[in-house]
Amino acid sequence: MGNNVIFKGSNGKLVIILNPIISFQELKDHLLEKLKKSKQLLMGYEAIIEFKGRKISEDEEFELLDIINQAVDMNILFVTDGEELISKEVEKAVNIINEGITKFHLGTLRSGEVLEYPGNIVVLGDVNPGSIVKAEGNIIVIGTLNGVAQAGIKGNDEAFIVASNMNPFQLKIDEVLFKNYSSNILFRSKQIMRNKNNIAYLRNNILIIDKLTRKTLKNIVAT
Repeated sequence: MGNNVIFKGSNGKLVIILNPIISFQELKDHLLEKLKKSKQLLMGYEAIIEFKGRKISEDEEFELLDIINQAVDMNILFVTDGEELISKEVEKAVNIINEGITKFHLGTLRSGEVLEYPGNIVVLGDVNPGSIVKAEGNIIVIGTLNGVAQAGIKGNDEAFIVASNMNPFQLKIDEVLFKNYSSNILFRSKQIMRNKNNIAYLRNNILIIDKLTRKTLKNIVAT
């Protein structure tokens, strides 16, 4: 196996250094073998993942993350490129909510927990299944959104929901509800739920989930 895949853990981050020369299939095999040998050490580990040493595409990144998910029982908060802890686009969304009062919650919301605030909410962690986030303003989850997120709960149809990884049980903005691919939601891409950094917002009373880009942010601000 040699040094084709190296793990380095530091301050809640797991850096995975990848050999840039071998084929991607070989790399996946080496990663799986390394994970099997480190299974006990990584079990229950909660960390941010950073891949280094090799340029990989988004699809390749998803393949590597899938191998990790299948091989080890660990909680991946989100993936960083190492340049910034928060992606540039998510950081832009955080800046937008400075227009109102904001509550920052550090840590993962567990099943049964409810976080509610009469302003904006930023969750620096995951929103697990069975947990609920409710805000009169916007909601930003810098982690994985697996639970319930309800923004603009008192009639604010300009509110939005952003997540580093969006896989919600339920989304609601104002009175428009999304649950299990209901008819009042529009996905910009068939694979949008696999993408990192998504945003949900209303347009003509339709709940749209889109890739978070400067263009979508400008469209929301201009609406």
